[in-house]
Amino acid sequence: MKRTATPPNSERGFSLIVSLILLVVITLVALAGMRSVAMESRMSASSYDRSLAFQSAETGVREAEAMAAAASAAAFPAVGCAAGYCAERAAAATARWADGAFPSWQDATSAVSDNAITPNLIVERNGEGENWVGCGQEIPRQPNCRTPRFRVTGRSTADGRATVILQSDVATQ
Repeated sequence: MKRTATPPNSERGFSLIVSLILLVVITLVALAGMRSVAMESRMSASSYDRSLAFQSAETGVREAEAMAAAASAAAFPAVGCAAGYCAERAAAATARWADGAFPSWQDATSAVSDNAITPNLIVERNGEGENWVGCGQEIPRQPNCRTPRFRVTGRSTADGRATVILQSDVATQ
């Protein structure tokens, strides 16, 4: 007669408990991995959107710089803004680019990539400035001593998307 070894009653089901615990641990590790992948995916999409917004705002700045270089005094209104050109801002007034309710942004006409937001731009007159130190003290004053100055601003913004504002100061001859 053959005898088979039978485990004692206290050891029955132990392997089932160990395997269930291992299954729970593996499930938790898998869930943590999935959560990490989802977070990295959102971060990557946000970085891509910010890059597109930066490129779009830069397109607006470049177009505004070209507008400033070609601008005549007649292009600027006496007060306020028209067609992307803005008069000098009063010293105590809120900066136009920082005013969320500013209505006179001009849409850029330059081509932007398919997924990018159409940039907005403004060209603000900033008076005249000296082109070299002490030129205003020369007698007689050189004809190219003072030239017009402009602040150009490009903006890329949309609901649920990254917002980027870029500025450049431009002096023209």
